[in-house]
Parts: sequence; structure tokens; C-alpha cells
Amino acid sequence: MGTRFWLLLGGFLVSSLGTWIYRLALPLMVLELTGSALGTGLVYVLEYLPYLALAMVGGVLADRHSRKLILVTGDLAAGALALVLAVTVTLGAPPLWLIYVMAFLLACVDPLYQPAFRAIMPSLVPVDRLAPANARIHIGEHAVNMVGPVLGGALVVAFGHQVAIYVDAGTFVVSAALIGLIRTVPAAARASRPVLADLREGLRFLFRQERTVLTLACYAFAGNFGVWLLLANMVFYLTSYHHFTPDQIGLVYAFQGAGAVVGGLLGSRLLPKVRPVTLISASMLMEGVSILAMIPARGPLLIGLAWMGQFAAAGVGIVAIMTVRQRLIPDHLLGRVLGTARMIAFLAIPMAALAAGAFESVVHNAYALMAFAGVAGLTIAVAAGRSSLRNVVLEPAAP
Repeated sequence: MGTRFWLLLGGFLVSSLGTWIYRLALPLMVLELTGSALGTGLVYVLEYLPYLALAMVGGVLADRHSRKLILVTGDLAAGALALVLAVTVTLGAPPLWLIYVMAFLLACVDPLYQPAFRAIMPSLVPVDRLAPANARIHIGEHAVNMVGPVLGGALVVAFGHQVAIYVDAGTFVVSAALIGLIRTVPAAARASRPVLADLREGLRFLFRQERTVLTLACYAFAGNFGVWLLLANMVFYLTSYHHFTPDQIGLVYAFQGAGAVVGGLLGSRLLPKVRPVTLISASMLMEGVSILAMIPARGPLLIGLAWMGQFAAAGVGIVAIMTVRQRLIPDHLLGRVLGTARMIAFLAIPMAALAAGAFESVVHNAYALMAFAGVAGLTIAVAAGRSSLRNVVLEPAAP
């Protein structure tokens, strides 16, 4: 893969470790303050709402400016915001609105960061190594989950919520340093035309020239909505329905990371041998089955295994979808198109988080949501198998 890729991956993993500790600590803190499923779900809404406003802007920045500089700047900004949040929590129990505001500001960094991170990949690795590279990023991200949530649960129990956020702030600084060491990154083509013209070019490619990328984004939207009906309330579900302790919750999330590792490995190995449509529809089918298995599951082990199956299936699909996108989109459009596609897919997350929180608050039946999400996953799998994805064939890379 080369030194440049490993520096990028190293920075990503270091920051991911802190981020996932923080993502466990903050919902637990809000749940402790409010005791509300809707209040806890609102944390996830605030984490993903910025994608609706900033994902396309992040894509334009990634295509007009140095992608490496965007990554370093984004890490430093996230580190500063996380530090402010940590200090605020340390000074005493802050008002709930202040926690939400700081969480929202921190979340605003990611949609400006992610298009550059995803778009820089094809310039760092050969085209025939994109699938293994995407798999390593996906595996690394979720392998961290096998350690991060367990560590986060232990930190919350031993030292309190603020320690996890301090760790998160430090990891962003380390990530910025590692990415700053990457050399010989191709320079961005600086456009002199208006930003709106760049946006229109990206949208024209997505909606008119290459409908396959749009199709993938729509299926990602549907899949995200289904899984986030569960994920947004997972901490609440495990705490209120099963009375799990923070370390038991961390164990369930560790199974999630293990599933993602398995899925990434399978996706990387199967994509060169199996048609993308087959791989993507099969992964969606297994996601639906695994979600349905959550209904009868009891105890950290069985719930963790069902959750592991869901993320293993998702991992296969994510590697396939990301590689297909990178192969179909020209480099000068990667930031804009990937940013817009990611915005479409992530639009489902705040919608599902609000829907799940409101449903739980009114109906108090998490198992009904699981049944809906599981059946929806099976339906999406059938639709994907019959869609225009059947025409996608990844030709071997030119020597």
C-alpha cells in the first residue's frame, strides 16, 4: 500500500479510537441527566444533521483545495472543540443545551473532513488495490470499536464522562501530526469559477451521467434508516430493557467492531470474484436477518452476536459500495460526488434517530422497531438485486 496510505490509516485509527470512546460516553451522560430515550437520540441527531448543510460544501473544498491540508485542519479544529467540551464537563454538570451545542459544533467538522478523506484515497494507492485499501480502513475503524467501547465503559465507571472526551481531544492532535507527514500528494485543481458552478457539475454527474452512484446512495439511505432505528436507541435499549452496566454495553459494541472486521475482510476478498450487485444485495439480506435475530436475543453474548452479524453484513456492502463509487467517479469530481452521496445516505440517520426516540417514548416497544427494520432490510435486498446495479461490472485495472 505504501507509506502514505499507512500514515493516513494511522491518523484515522488514532482519531477513531477517541471518537468512539466519546460516542459512548456522551449518550451515557445525557441519559444520566435526562433518563429520556428521545433526549439520548437527539445526541445522534445533532451528530449527523451537519451533513445536510455541509456535506456538499465539504465536497467542493476537497476538489478545489489541498485534501491533505483539509484533513490536518479538520483534525486540529475537532481537537480544539473536544477540549472545550471536556473542560466544560470538568467544571461541573453543564446545562443540557450547552452539551448539545458543543456536540453539534464538533459534528460540523466531519462533513467538511470526510469528502477529502475519501477522495484522497485513489491518489495514494493503485486502482487495483482500492478494494483492499477500503477494507483496511473499514476494518481499522471498527477494529478500534473492539477496544474503544470497552475502554470507554471502563473510563466512565472509573473516572467519569469527561476523561473520555479529553482522550478524544488528544487523538485528533496525534492524527493531524501523522497526516501532516504524508508527502507527494497530488495538488488540487484550483477552480476560478463560482462555487455554485462546481456544485452544479457534481450534481449533474450524480443525477444525469452516472445513475449507479445515485442508486447506491439511495440504498445506503434506506439501509441507514433501518439500522439507525436500532442504533440511535441502543444505549437506551440495553440500559432500560436489559439493565446492562456500562462495561456490558461496551462488550456489545465490541461485538459490533468484530463484525465489521469480518465484513471488511470478506468484502475485500469477494469483490474481485463476485459481481457487485450480488455482493451488495446479499449483504443487505443478511443485515435484515441479523436485525430480526435481535428480537429473541437475551444477554450480552447473544445480543452481541446478533449485532455482530448485522455489522459483518454491512461491512461487506460498504467495501463494495465504496470501491464501486471510486472506480466510477473521475478524480476531479470525487469530493463533490462522494460528499453529496454521503449526504443522501446520512440524511436517514437524524430522521431515524428522531423516529426511534419518539416511537419509544410513546409506544415503549423496541421489538416492534426491530421487526420493522429487519423486514425493511429484506425488502431492500430484493429491490437491490433487481435494480440497475445488475449492469455494473468492475473491469480489471489497466496495467
